[in-house]
Amino acid sequence: MMKLTCVLIIAVLFLTACQLTTAETRDEYRAVRSSDEVRNSRSCSGSGYGCKNTPCCAGLTCRGPRQGPICL
Repeated sequence: MMKLTCVLIIAVLFLTACQLTTAETRDEYRAVRSSDEVRNSRSCSGSGYGCKNTPCCAGLTCRGPRQGPICL
């Protein structure tokens, strides 16, 4: 009876560890995929949005401090 209990405890711990490592991997890839989708969804920044890394849309000018300019 004691051996069966030990085997069950070890099996539960092993399955829990497998689920945790799988969940971490999926979340990691989801974050990368999500940031790529956001980056590819907008080719220019609209009025009031930052223009440090993305150019302003047509008719807008990038203005403001070097650390955080916005499109106006």
